[in-house]
Amino acid sequence: MPIMIPDETPANDLADATPPSPEPEACPPRTVVRKILRIAVRTLVVAVVLLLLGVVGLLGDAKIRSGEAVTLPAPTGPSPVGRAVFDWTDHSRVDPYAPQGSTPRELSVVVWYPAAPAPRATQTSYLPPGWQEALGDGGWLNALSRTPPSLIHPHAVADAPVDGAAPHPVLVFAPGMGLRATDYTVIAEDLASHGYVVAGVTPTYSTDVVLADGRVARRVDRAGDGGDVAANVQLWADDLRFTVTQLAAVNDTADSPFHGRLDTKSVGLFGHSLGGAAATLACHHESACVGAVDIDGYLFGDVLNDGLGKPFGFLGNQDSMAKDAPQRGMLRQTLRGVAAGQGHVWTVAGASHYNFTDRGVYFNLLRSQVAHLGPIDGARASAITNAYTRAFFDAYLRGRPAPPLTGESSTYPEVRQESP
Repeated sequence: MPIMIPDETPANDLADATPPSPEPEACPPRTVVRKILRIAVRTLVVAVVLLLLGVVGLLGDAKIRSGEAVTLPAPTGPSPVGRAVFDWTDHSRVDPYAPQGSTPRELSVVVWYPAAPAPRATQTSYLPPGWQEALGDGGWLNALSRTPPSLIHPHAVADAPVDGAAPHPVLVFAPGMGLRATDYTVIAEDLASHGYVVAGVTPTYSTDVVLADGRVARRVDRAGDGGDVAANVQLWADDLRFTVTQLAAVNDTADSPFHGRLDTKSVGLFGHSLGGAAATLACHHESACVGAVDIDGYLFGDVLNDGLGKPFGFLGNQDSMAKDAPQRGMLRQTLRGVAAGQGHVWTVAGASHYNFTDRGVYFNLLRSQVAHLGPIDGARASAITNAYTRAFFDAYLRGRPAPPLTGESSTYPEVRQESP
């Protein structure tokens, strides 16, 4: 029987063999869209609430911490510490930043010194008398991130009698831009406890300064970060040299409590940041200066052309000697003419720029962001700064070279000796 091959496949077989053409995907029902939106909104609200609770908790903790008193690390030397405040006017210079055009340069200088206080004498305030009332705590962010100055307790006794030992070696100090001499109380008190007289100069108009009669010299932009840096370094260097002459005058004044107690014929200069640049420049031109220490500052002025030609120390943060760091070239130029073995460059692992101030001890919230602090413990950074600064001046003012100046120190493994 012949096999029949049909010309067409039955319709019902075609339907089974060939899938239907796809239809456009239907939009989800409105109820599904609404449900998805409700879930998204609830998730967002929960996330925002949790974030706000976290922020409130963090700020609350910071506020509680900022209300707690902080006692600064105790000085390590054998002598009690006194503190005096002077207001000196340099009539030979017109202040370029004073509101009145012909005003002479006026400076507030805080002096820490080895003292012989009365038994059970009360320690002084962190800021000089009248400064806290005039300046306040610096706004809500400062109040949250740091302990107010009124709750920071130093160890010095105001206007205590000067220790009657032989004339004390003198150091003159300049702070970083926007800071005051009192922001370095830890290092100043420690040096004073080891027999040094430390005169800290707060550059007028570069930060708010309270003068002797209660006048407040408010910060001027041109005298701060918005001004000519090289010009400010020169102005500050002149401030330091003027302070050296004033200390000599105080030492020679018969009715001064410092009469005959200061060795102003051979002095040391040091500073932090812009103050370190000013100290180095001032030392280059000041005949009484034996040597200078720059704590984490760039360098400016004649020292870059001439070299310092005197003992020099640089104590920098963990990145100061990075391959592309500007300080490398500046230090090479400054070290020209420095005798072999009298140029010292150190960096501190874990330290950032403001670890060389008191900030590491009293800042609380967002330490690295707000205060520019590194991971190193604040008190530890202060101890390192104290030890290396003191070792430098012990060697060149007192003739007592000792570790850590003469080599790597197992006591301070964070510190690395560098070659710029």
